Amino acid sequence: MSSTHGELRHVMLGSIFTPEVPLGPARDILITCHVSVTGKGKLHGSPECRTLRTAASMDQIDIPFGEAVERFCANCRWPLPTDSPILPLGAAVNEVESLTIWLDRDSKDEEDIEAERDAAIALATGEYPPHATDSSDGEVEDGDEVGRDEERERYDRARNLRSGRHAHWRQLHSYLARSNEAVAEYPFLIPWADGLQNRLTAVLDAERRAFAALVQPARLLEAAAVRVLPTPQFSADPGFAGLGAEAEKTFRRAWHEWSHRAIWSWRRLEDQDFSVYTVVSDAFGRRRKGKPETHAAFRRLTADWIRQAREEAGRPASTSWQLVVIKAPALPRTHHSEPERDPLTLWEASVIATYQVAFNRKASTTALLVPHLVAEQLLACASDDMPVQLLAPDGSALPAEVLLEQWDYESLTRS
Repeated sequence: MSSTHGELRHVMLGSIFTPEVPLGPARDILITCHVSVTGKGKLHGSPECRTLRTAASMDQIDIPFGEAVERFCANCRWPLPTDSPILPLGAAVNEVESLTIWLDRDSKDEEDIEAERDAAIALATGEYPPHATDSSDGEVEDGDEVGRDEERERYDRARNLRSGRHAHWRQLHSYLARSNEAVAEYPFLIPWADGLQNRLTAVLDAERRAFAALVQPARLLEAAAVRVLPTPQFSADPGFAGLGAEAEKTFRRAWHEWSHRAIWSWRRLEDQDFSVYTVVSDAFGRRRKGKPETHAAFRRLTADWIRQAREEAGRPASTSWQLVVIKAPALPRTHHSEPERDPLTLWEASVIATYQVAFNRKASTTALLVPHLVAEQLLACASDDMPVQLLAPDGSALPAEVLLEQWDYESLTRS
């Protein structure tokens, strides 16, 4: 063991290391254990272990780590110096072992499958039920109201299902990425880790497909089209009269809020209208004069922005396809009970899940075949944490899997 004296960490080695785990150079590290005087039975990290105290007497011995693993008591903690090589190795083993949490889960039953089908059908129309047509006399029948409540609940379930699929897929991706980092640090773990990582990759792909089935590719293309629209120029509209001198400022703020939300979302462009409604309402405050007319004027504006975005998305140059490679970041580690903050926007995650054509499990890199506008937006949001590059800029005919394996993303982060 390390000769450094000082702070110790008490680690349950028996719950981390099993005989199947390769130990590399750590196998020869001497570790202090407590054992019954016969020298047989389990090895313990503390003489206070209840199991050991049943023995009439005990000995303290130093034994190579590799020889001790098979006999570790699963309930004991071993005091290890903070600079012991066993500690980081144990952390790496935990990263790989954690993959088993997601394996061998029950498959979906018919009810689950039907719920996902219904969610996909609902979300294809939008985030919320289509607006109902009011009856001619302005009255709402009790049965109609019950039906609307049921539809609202249906769309709530659909959105929750999509959010759950998205979150689970990102968690699985992060677990795999962290296990890759662990194996890269300790290559001798590869023979043991390989099977677990391959199995998780299959689960990950199934979850990706389930998530992608709840996302509409046309909306992702339209979002990318919003990014290339020219900033609209303010011009006086009679409907703005209620805003007075605040009209131009409100106009610019409404465009900023609407376009920013539309660009990074998986929703229909129409479903971003509430952001404009909020901007206008905030500008009026408690005032009411001219407010309905101003809301109507801004609804006309957003309808025009949506029309322009869809025209741009429909241009042939916008829909030509490009092969792009991306290394998506893992979720940042959080302390217990802290919320996870995904570095990917909903649009980025949806694009990766929807357009994947190849995945390099060992490097956690993905090849995407995407429309030109989507490729341009991905390239524009590339960073050191999320490298993005055209995968075949010279028109290589090699399969995406081969190009992906050859891609050296680390050279991008070093340059």
